[in-house]
Amino acid sequence: MKNVKYTLIQVLLILGIIILTLLVYRSISRPQKFNVIYETRKKEVIRKLEDIRTLQAFYKNEYGSYAKNFDQLKSFWNEGKMRIVVKEGHVPDTLTEAEAIKLKIVRRDTVVVSAKEELMKSIPNLDINTFDIVPYTNEQFLIDADTIVRGNIAVHVYEVKALKSQYLKNLNDDPHITGSFIRRLIYNNLQDQFLGPNYDYKDYVTDVILGSMTEASTDGNWQ
Repeated sequence: MKNVKYTLIQVLLILGIIILTLLVYRSISRPQKFNVIYETRKKEVIRKLEDIRTLQAFYKNEYGSYAKNFDQLKSFWNEGKMRIVVKEGHVPDTLTEAEAIKLKIVRRDTVVVSAKEELMKSIPNLDINTFDIVPYTNEQFLIDADTIVRGNIAVHVYEVKALKSQYLKNLNDDPHITGSFIRRLIYNNLQDQFLGPNYDYKDYVTDVILGSMTEASTDGNWQ
């Protein structure tokens, strides 16, 4: 009887140690796992926003202002035209380009080309069917464009935004968490713990924003 009790106590102690170890590991690893997911998703959002910035720059160069919505950018990609300067010849070191053109040593012609063909040289991996969708969602980035006055000068501005409540959705289904029962047990409900019901729990978790509607800037808030 004593041996049975002793064995039972040993088993309970071992189980207690295993549970305590899991709880300690869980408390330590959960913040690290959340940070990995957060940074991974944020990088994917930034990659898309950088492509949108390139597309907006070409759009403004052609039309004089930024696109206010994604339909305008898609139309520009699929059907738009761009004017580019074709350069022929080499400017000698002893002349300026203007002098070389005047002497007909070099030639500069403006030609109209397909916007898509030209854009693919700068953003070859852009998927025009999904470039406006926030990663890990079926939702569009928020986009707007306008003109503001700075120093008595009208300045064209735009802003594209991915809300943290968008790109950090469905954390329990993230590939970093799904898998074994133990992994799900350790990392379940990360969203509630680190974001809260209003996505405001952690100060460093932010919306990802490109450009500004109040400043003449096309930088991102991650830069």
